[in-house]
Amino acid sequence: MADRCRAAGGAPAVRAVRALSGRLLAAAALFVSACQPQARRALVLDLMLSDPALIEGTARPWHDAGYTVEYRRFYPHLTTADLARYHTVLLLLGREPEAPSDGLTAGDLAILDAWVPGGGVAVLGYAGEGEGTLDRWVANRWLASQGAGIAIGDGALEDTTVRSVPPRTQSWAEGRRLGDDPLGSVYDPFPMGRNHALEVRRSSEVLAVAGRRAFVRTPKAATPRGGAPIAAAARVGDGLVVVLSRHALGALGPENRPSTMPLLQLGALAATHDFLTALARWTRRPAEWAHVPPAEHPTPATLAGAPLPVEIQPPLAEPPPGVTAEPLAWPAKRDTTRASGVPGWIRQMGMRALWAPLLLPREEGPAPRSTAALDSLVGFLDQAGLNLLAGDADPETVADSLHHRWEERSAVRRAWSDAASLLQPTSVAWIPAAAFGDFRPPAGWADSSRGIRGEPLSAACALDSAFWDDRVVPAVVTLARLAAGLRQLVPALAFDLGPLPRGQFTGYSMGQEFCDAAWRQAIRRMGRHGPLDSLPVVERYRTLRDAGLLPAYYQALEALVAEHARGIRDRVLKERPGLYFAFRLRQAPGDWFSLGLLRGFALPDRPLLVFTPEVMTRRLLAAYRARGLDAVHAVELPSALVRVRNLATLKPLVFGQNDGFWLSAGEGTAARGRLDAGRSTSDSVAQALRRLAR
Repeated sequence: MADRCRAAGGAPAVRAVRALSGRLLAAAALFVSACQPQARRALVLDLMLSDPALIEGTARPWHDAGYTVEYRRFYPHLTTADLARYHTVLLLLGREPEAPSDGLTAGDLAILDAWVPGGGVAVLGYAGEGEGTLDRWVANRWLASQGAGIAIGDGALEDTTVRSVPPRTQSWAEGRRLGDDPLGSVYDPFPMGRNHALEVRRSSEVLAVAGRRAFVRTPKAATPRGGAPIAAAARVGDGLVVVLSRHALGALGPENRPSTMPLLQLGALAATHDFLTALARWTRRPAEWAHVPPAEHPTPATLAGAPLPVEIQPPLAEPPPGVTAEPLAWPAKRDTTRASGVPGWIRQMGMRALWAPLLLPREEGPAPRSTAALDSLVGFLDQAGLNLLAGDADPETVADSLHHRWEERSAVRRAWSDAASLLQPTSVAWIPAAAFGDFRPPAGWADSSRGIRGEPLSAACALDSAFWDDRVVPAVVTLARLAAGLRQLVPALAFDLGPLPRGQFTGYSMGQEFCDAAWRQAIRRMGRHGPLDSLPVVERYRTLRDAGLLPAYYQALEALVAEHARGIRDRVLKERPGLYFAFRLRQAPGDWFSLGLLRGFALPDRPLLVFTPEVMTRRLLAAYRARGLDAVHAVELPSALVRVRNLATLKPLVFGQNDGFWLSAGEGTAARGRLDAGRSTSDSVAQALRRLAR
């Protein structure tokens, strides 16, 4: 339906779901009886359309438990054919309304109505901590309709007793005994990512609970929730439904959120792997499900009052042509496990960077650091034994003479000159950055980015020519000219895709980009014309998805971004040959925009320098190298953890699992690991960093 089911139209939604479920149950009974689900096959569906490299950590325990795990990325909804092919489905729920993504449909619920009672296993992995309200709401309605006795709460669990800093403050988990203890080999607490507290009818449904110090933050106070259920299961008919967060399912690898892995306790992930593998193995043993209580008092699902309209669409008989499921949990090839062309200074010393803006953010605008402050910053770099200073250099201020006064541009140039004068006598190199959050015209964009429902988002249309030609290109060329005059000091230029206080840049995701400029260019590149040219923005995503055209569309978007990036790269290298390119990202790269940007700046003779909070990146980077994208990675190191007592744990992490580390400083109250808390703190951090770098 073009207009879908409105929340106010509750009665049509109820009637549609009832009719759909009834027809499908009748058909599924014959289908399943003729061809039972394959006990060793599991299907992963992700409503966020994550890159396969970001799903590998989710699939690994299920692969280790004996499943053949397949991932169908570009049609993330259940079909009738899935009933016969798979025994288990891992349904990773979406992000809406807080962020753009696909969402559960009435057709998904109708398939689940047939799947689980017929003997299948459904694992519902909800998105938490500020995302996914819509799908949690829909999942709760479906669970209630099955009489499962499980509901997902709204409050994210935290635990400040864990030795960490945000966002790594999530409560740890503790396994629970099930009958003859199929999951009970894990007794010690273990990390499980972001979780919400579950409400359960019976304690025997609980598979894992939060730590004793867990709490839920409320507007008034923190509510203790120690021992709250975070993973639960119920028998529905002959099948099983398991509920836990998608972050818990993906706790062993990168995902499309900033990492929550505990830097000082990575060894505890072995217990996480044991629990998840035991859970996966248990789903293959129906005889052991008897210890889980059966569902009671099923009722028809009702979708009235949803936070956003729920799509009322019947399930397809099979995925659209052109959409395939690919195997997951593959081993990395030996020749892709390490980057090639790594410069000697990274091989020998690793990247040891401080990421700090050259100008300080102020309400009235960025202000240059005082001479004393800049002296202190350079002194810290030297004392800590760091070899890189990276950060926003405000090139857009210098490049845009139309909107910035001469005094503002002169202040930025003076800050560049002061920084260069102080850094040149040291062994510290400078990587000036352009921040994407700063590429915003005073009057706003002619067309904003658009999500899958056609809703405007707080970012520019990613393929608007004004975004690239009027904002990005002039700023980057300005940086290239700066680098050309400082050949010995500046080895690379950086692009900052992290959130900044001054900008509203939220980045781009797989729930975008359907603005007019992107749509026209991508459709033209795909060779698709005619009816698609004039398709309303609210219908674009669903039309592509149901026609099997999403893979080609996102491939076209990535290629178009790469073309823009490649053009900028070539202009920069004309100004200053031999430069490297660096990128700071909020999370592991996995969307069409960040991958397109990286691909466009990639060079065959040198790797990209990538800075993220992600901890375990070897398998991720190996997957990207297999696609021809070479990079080295530095992990964010919160200064709160930089203590002499922690160095033995941190050193193999930053120089073994990664190619170095970076610290964040001076980016406002939202910055993690700030170094401006006082001279004594900075001195102790500097001393520990120098010992870490030995």
